[in-house]
Amino acid sequence: MAFDDTLLIPTPAPGPVDVDVAICGGGFAGLTLARQLMIENPGVSVAVIDKLTRPLPEAGFKVGESTVELAAHYLRDKLNLAEMLDRSHYRKMGLRYFFQAPEGESGDFSARPEYGLSGFATIPTHQIDRGVFEEELRGMIEADGVRLIEGARIDEIALGEGGAAHRIDYYHDETGDTLQSLSARWVVDASGRRRTLQRQLGLSKQREADHHAVWFRVEGIVNIDGAVPGQTPWHDRVPGGKRFHATTHLVDKGYWVWVIPLATGHTSVGIVATKEYHPFEGFRSRELALNWLAEHEPHFARLLKEGGHEMIDFGAIRNYSHTSGQVFSGDRWACTGDAGVFSDPMYSPGADLIAFANCCISWMVGQDMEGRLTPAMAEEKSKFVISIGELLTRSIQVNYHLLGQPATMAAKLFWDITAGWAVVQPLMYSGAFLDSDTHKAVRAAGRNFFFMSLQMNTLFTDWAKMSKGNIAFDFIDYFKVDAIREMRERNLVPNKPLEELIADQHENMGLMEELAIALFRIAVADVCPEHLHRIEGRWLNATGVSLDPSTWEARGLFEPKSTPRDTARMEAQLRAMFGMKVLEEA
Repeated sequence: MAFDDTLLIPTPAPGPVDVDVAICGGGFAGLTLARQLMIENPGVSVAVIDKLTRPLPEAGFKVGESTVELAAHYLRDKLNLAEMLDRSHYRKMGLRYFFQAPEGESGDFSARPEYGLSGFATIPTHQIDRGVFEEELRGMIEADGVRLIEGARIDEIALGEGGAAHRIDYYHDETGDTLQSLSARWVVDASGRRRTLQRQLGLSKQREADHHAVWFRVEGIVNIDGAVPGQTPWHDRVPGGKRFHATTHLVDKGYWVWVIPLATGHTSVGIVATKEYHPFEGFRSRELALNWLAEHEPHFARLLKEGGHEMIDFGAIRNYSHTSGQVFSGDRWACTGDAGVFSDPMYSPGADLIAFANCCISWMVGQDMEGRLTPAMAEEKSKFVISIGELLTRSIQVNYHLLGQPATMAAKLFWDITAGWAVVQPLMYSGAFLDSDTHKAVRAAGRNFFFMSLQMNTLFTDWAKMSKGNIAFDFIDYFKVDAIREMRERNLVPNKPLEELIADQHENMGLMEELAIALFRIAVADVCPEHLHRIEGRWLNATGVSLDPSTWEARGLFEPKSTPRDTARMEAQLRAMFGMKVLEEA
């Protein structure tokens, strides 16, 4: 097929417009984009149109309260919101998982295998009360010069053709039935799950996987430390009674329950499940959700009841994850936040996807204002954001089949968290994804990761099915693996030059190979320990891992193509965490 060279020709500029960028939606995605546009594109005029008016409610408002390092960097450093976040929102202590207790044990929290941090990480992340955050951010963007149109219901987004201006028609609370219009060079859909432009253009794509969620906020902070009486060695794992600062996940096969503290003195609780194990009909209402918790998470349900934590709101959504055929266009329209793509929420990636999308939109607006934006540029950025959503969702939704197997899921968490720090998050810290040549060079340096990741996801899936229960742990602090923690500190540094980024990626790929081989050996120790001696003490081909020893030679497991590395330090720490006596005995 011949290349369409019109993709390289900038879209003609429109005539006079009311505003350069009109953002339809004043939630997290729309407000942060408005702030970013004003910072990065001096002189640009921006309007935000939203149906809500201030004051916004605290706590019982919106979900999407948890951030990880990528989003925290975006908010703190790119949008200059560090002071506001430190002042008004809890600092987060990473991700915490409580698996079900082994059979025959009491099942209270002290008996449940735990995966999380013992203290706060060096790079701050946050638990955000969306009402408080968006209330303050609205005032900030108005001070920046953004035109904020509150109490407005959008009637139509009429996209201009051939470079013509777009028109947004809306009704305002103050003018009743009088239709008002705004013309714009750019229109951005940040309308959330209404997905106005996606539906209008027929671009919305629902995922095949059928996952559902309900959520509610309760009065008071639900402190997990209080679930175990007294002061025990279990409490000492996380000194100072600070477990509640984490995004806590209570998990078993097919589901997870989130517990997120909010600085307004409330706690956000959610139930997320695949219908394969837990049909939506079993927890879709307030009463059903509480009954479901009483059955599946009785100690947590009792903590809610005995603590007097009254429910203040309730929300539910069926089949929540979606993607798109296109989220940006050279015709100067874009979609961000839930109006574009929505991944699975298990690793708190929602704000990450918003950060990537908003950075692309702000960059494209800047290129356009200088007459350089082409349809090809917009298409490249659109494919990038969609691909990040796909990568996250595919990786996360494997987990629902693993959550009932603590050792397997803990290994998967090691893999996914490390991969985030090695592959995805450095793109935001460096901004490499915005420059096509830089992005290609960084991707080329890390190209082996995707082959490894496919094999590892297969390994984890097989491990969960084949586990013999040889591996058990009480507590894993994932910061205690020195090589992984050091890689995180090295990678999450802003504005590195290309040469350093490429060198980092080469080192990251070597470390991911080490991790793949170490986790593979742990899996073999669980599933087929009689074959462990065949793979001990040697460098392996990480793309040839399998729990079927009869295939190892055919898969090239013993024919690595990379330079051997010393895995002793990483393996010793991982084996100690997983209780690897079986490895020494094998």
